[in-house]
Amino acid sequence: MPVLVAALSGRGLAAAARRAGADIVVADLFGDTDTQALAPWHRLPGSLADGIGREAAGLVRELGPLDGIVYGGGFEGAPELLRELARLAPLIGNTPETVAAVRDPQGFAETLDRLGLPHPAIAATPGAEGLWLRKHRGGSGGTHIRPVDPETAAAGPGEYFEAFARGTPFSALFAANGKAARVIGRSVQWTDPSAEQPFRYGGCVGPVSVTRRRARWIDEACDALAAGLGLRGLNSLDMLVDGDDITILEVNPRPGATIDIFDDGPPWLWDLHCRSARGELPPAIAGDARPLHAATILYADRPRRVPAAMGWEPWVADISPAGTRFEAGDPICTVLSTGPDLARARDQGRRRAEEVLHHLPELSPETA
Repeated sequence: MPVLVAALSGRGLAAAARRAGADIVVADLFGDTDTQALAPWHRLPGSLADGIGREAAGLVRELGPLDGIVYGGGFEGAPELLRELARLAPLIGNTPETVAAVRDPQGFAETLDRLGLPHPAIAATPGAEGLWLRKHRGGSGGTHIRPVDPETAAAGPGEYFEAFARGTPFSALFAANGKAARVIGRSVQWTDPSAEQPFRYGGCVGPVSVTRRRARWIDEACDALAAGLGLRGLNSLDMLVDGDDITILEVNPRPGATIDIFDDGPPWLWDLHCRSARGELPPAIAGDARPLHAATILYADRPRRVPAAMGWEPWVADISPAGTRFEAGDPICTVLSTGPDLARARDQGRRRAEEVLHHLPELSPETA
C-alpha cells in the first residue's frame, strides 16, 4: 500500500520519497507538473490564505488503504484535522498532540523557559516598550507576521504578540525519536519582504558551518526539545543568531523547505524521517563538508502568466502548467542553485530567478 504525502505543496516531500524508492500518492493545493510527474496526485481542499480544509479527511478516506501519512506544511494550525487523519491511517511524524503543543505560543514559551532556552517574550498584548510583532497561531512562511503599534494593538482571533528580536535567520534540520535528536544540517534563511508581508520567507542556503561551541549548543537544544516535547521524525529549529547570542523562535514539527538543500544522501531524508518517527535515531552526521545548495522562492512582482512555449530549466521546481496566472505576490516557483560559498550560492539563485521572471509575460490591465 502507498504512503500519502499531504501538504500545502507536496513536491519537495514527494521528490524525497521517490529518491528513496518509496511508493506514494500526493495530495496538495497546487498540482504542479513536476509533482504530478512523481506520483498519482489529488487536490487538497483549501487555499494559501485559509489553510487546508477539514474536507481533507473525506479525500483521504476515498483514497482507500494507506500504509501511512507523511504531512508537510499547512497542518501546523490544524491538530484536529490531524486527529481525523490519524483515525484513517498511521501518521508518520509527530502526533497531533505534539503539533498542538509546539504551536501553542504560551505553552511553547513555557517549555523553553523550563529547558533554559532563550526566546522572545510572548504576550496577549504587546508591551509598552520596544518593537513587537503580531503573529498568527499555526502560521508559516512568515506571511502572517506584522509589526504592531503598541498603542493601537488589538489581538484578532488566533493572534498573539512576540517581542522583536534581532539576528540572522538560522535553522537546524534534525531527526528525533521522541527522546533525543540528531542534527542533519544547518542553514541560513532570508526574507523577501513585500509591502503587505515584511517577513515573507525568501529562501535558504546550506549546509553552513558553525563553530564547535555553537554546534554543540544547537545539538543540545534540539536534544532537549525532542525529549521535552516528544518530537519524532524530521523537524526544524528556527533561530536568530546575533554574534554569540542565539534566540529560539519556533520548532516546525514536520519536514520543511530545507529538504531541497539537504537531501543529497544516502541516507535519504525520507528514510531518516520514517525511521526516526518509528524510534530509530540516526548516527551523528560527520561535519558540513558538503556542497552548498540554495533554494529561492520566486514571487510575482506584478500580474504574470506562464506562456504555452515556456521552457523550464532543470534548476526550477514547483512548475505551474502553461496558462497559469499569477497575481502580484503569488509564489511562482522554487529556484535551486549551488555555489562554493553562501554568498555565491544565493547570488546564483537570485540571477536564475530574474531569468525565469524575464520569460513570464506581464498581464495587461485588460487581461489581468
